[in-house]
Amino acid sequence: MRRVRYVYPVKLDEEILKALEVITQKLGCSKADAIRDAILNYAEEVRGLEVVKLRNVSREQAKSEIIEFLKGKDRVYADEMADALRLDLRLVSELLMELWKEETVEPL
Repeated sequence: MRRVRYVYPVKLDEEILKALEVITQKLGCSKADAIRDAILNYAEEVRGLEVVKLRNVSREQAKSEIIEFLKGKDRVYADEMADALRLDLRLVSELLMELWKEETVEPL
């Protein structure tokens, strides 16, 4: 089976070119290999990133959802709750503080 190859011309400024030369000297590879490896490393890094589209809800609705989310759970971290409910972490933290002051939740 024949392998398909693609060629992309890339403009590099002096700083990047110098960095590329350092990489090729230290690793003993070609510039093309260094660029390919950099792309693969970057692709691996971003593959693990997760993007959460936040919902725009009122404070009262968010508070209600947090209370419901906490039911039956012994321990939940604010960032886990924010991700699961797709709410802004700052809002979740503020509402948890309110709920704590109201003695609806207990911090651990």
